[in-house]
Amino acid sequence: MSTGTLSEITKRSELLILEYLKKYAKKAYGEVHSITTSPGFLFANDPKLREKELYHNYFYIHGFNRLIKHNRISSEKLIETFSYLEEEIEQYLKTYYKSKDFILYLKADSLVPAFTVTLLSYYEDEGLKESCSLPELIDWYKENACFDGLKIIENETSEDHLEVQSEDIFPVVAKTYIKIIRT
Repeated sequence: MSTGTLSEITKRSELLILEYLKKYAKKAYGEVHSITTSPGFLFANDPKLREKELYHNYFYIHGFNRLIKHNRISSEKLIETFSYLEEEIEQYLKTYYKSKDFILYLKADSLVPAFTVTLLSYYEDEGLKESCSLPELIDWYKENACFDGLKIIENETSEDHLEVQSEDIFPVVAKTYIKIIRT
């Protein structure tokens, strides 16, 4: 009988399982190894883990925004972070897909405020929107994000005046960086 704490026994069991898979089930070993070394795409379609993933993403988004709001992270570091994410997604796609094109959208929404990463199959210019550069996106978000919520200003003006004044003015509330990834 093995001695040690429960976590030590569990860890040894996991290592034994991996060794067995490495010897006798190469494909399964490769998949397990891939998941454990690059778990970023593991839970995207697992309904049992969506709530946990949602909570984690919610917590991470607000932590990330806190750094931006209090100017504790530089624009260069943000660009480096999103560039790294873009490179990892591109590497993942090139590993698992051949001769297929994708569109990576990084959207900065100043009203939420949050960044949204969306990956779509590429269909010959369909769905492409106006794109800005990554540094432009970061700088715009830092200047325009509503970290403290929207301020509703009540004043006494007539509705006709408000309509005429706001007809031609539509504030930009989101900007998008787009990259086409070809595998």
